[in-house]
Amino acid sequence: MGLLEDLDRGVTERLLVSPVSRPALLAGRVVQQTITMVIQSLIMVGIALLAGASFSNGVLGVAGLIGIAALVSAPFASLSIASARVTRKEETLIATLTFLQLPLSFISSTLIRPELMPAWMEAAANFNPVEWAVEAGRAAALGDGGFDVVASRAGLLVAFLALAAWLALRALESYQRSL
Repeated sequence: MGLLEDLDRGVTERLLVSPVSRPALLAGRVVQQTITMVIQSLIMVGIALLAGASFSNGVLGVAGLIGIAALVSAPFASLSIASARVTRKEETLIATLTFLQLPLSFISSTLIRPELMPAWMEAAANFNPVEWAVEAGRAAALGDGGFDVVASRAGLLVAFLALAAWLALRALESYQRSL
């Protein structure tokens, strides 16, 4: 939403004529969103600890969990930025992101154990970045699956981030050409 305000106020146009690199313009917003996600994750872990939760992999596992949260936040922030630059309307952006994020959340083991999912949903979850983050986070914090799960799912999330960042840069270039 902040990007839409910047677009409306002409801030983005002024940044585009400056000598700042285009990837840096993207990275600044993505890092801001990722830091917000890390703070939210720390708060949730604190609440979980106060409620009596325990993390079998201790502090290192919680750090891994928060790292995975940051890693899944960055590509979605990039996609949000790309969508904002393409749609340029708040309502369209909200609808687009909701249309993307809700199904991804529901077609993952965030809310349901995988063995309780219908077969089609379990198959779809294998290609879902939210599921990759859930599996990696559980493996990091609780030891479900070990380091191999964390590393493989983190690798998939890094690939997703690369694709999302590329799309966001293309959207910025498209926006710049439209001026």
